[in-house]
Amino acid sequence: MRKNNAAALKPVRSRIWELDFLRGVCVLLMIFDHFMFDIGNIFGEAWAAAHGTEFFNGLYERALIYADSPLRLVTRDIVVWIFALLCGISCSFSRSNLKRGIEVALFALIITAVTTYLDMPIKFGILHMFAVAILLWVLINFIARKDARRTAVICLAVGIMVIIINEFCSARYAIDENAFADNNDWYFIADWMLGDSRDFYSADYYPIFPSVGYMLVGAGAAPLLYPKKRSLLPWLGEYNWHAPFDLWGRIAIWVYVLHQVVIAVILAAVSWLFITPGDFVII
Repeated sequence: MRKNNAAALKPVRSRIWELDFLRGVCVLLMIFDHFMFDIGNIFGEAWAAAHGTEFFNGLYERALIYADSPLRLVTRDIVVWIFALLCGISCSFSRSNLKRGIEVALFALIITAVTTYLDMPIKFGILHMFAVAILLWVLINFIARKDARRTAVICLAVGIMVIIINEFCSARYAIDENAFADNNDWYFIADWMLGDSRDFYSADYYPIFPSVGYMLVGAGAAPLLYPKKRSLLPWLGEYNWHAPFDLWGRIAIWVYVLHQVVIAVILAAVSWLFITPGDFVII
């Protein structure tokens, strides 16, 4: 009987709905963006060459328009910033950021290996950036002797410094492409470390500057936003209307890893069924 009472009194860790919701919305926008990208850059041309239906040819044309639209360019940056901020905020809620950082790093390395084999290498994509950011938080937390306030202050200071340095160096790079480096070995640091190199390619590319800066700003703001680790908007989250989006936010890491494979399979099946019957050819 005592054991049951003890279990009943044990505090239950509840998730903060708005974080899962925002992450879920960003995940769905990412899926849509990559879905349109794959149609515009991989499948659509083959569909047009195979004289696909009016519907699929129209979808291809819309994908091409979307690829260069100001809406996509602006939205994409905003989504990445929100992802980075949420990644930083989540460091305050994780039981083990070291374990989390290592797991993300392993996923990133697997993605690099697979995409390199497929000749569409992702050398330093969003998961690589998140891995570096989380492990950097672990280092800062160690230096701050695991004091939450000191960790937050250092993260905020370093994050703002990273963003400012990136703005300064980007402005300098716009004037002189060789102001800093001309070596692809530095690609993971920042765009401006590439100099005027033209042979660098990464299918997904989010260097440390400035992306890690936004993550550290999120980590620094977390103790201020969530000192009690409770939702800021509990009244807005009533009736569980956000549940469908929360689900995507909770499985974000798996979506990062698998969504392109799923999209490719779906579009290849479309080719097989409607464009080139009996053939999965996509190029």
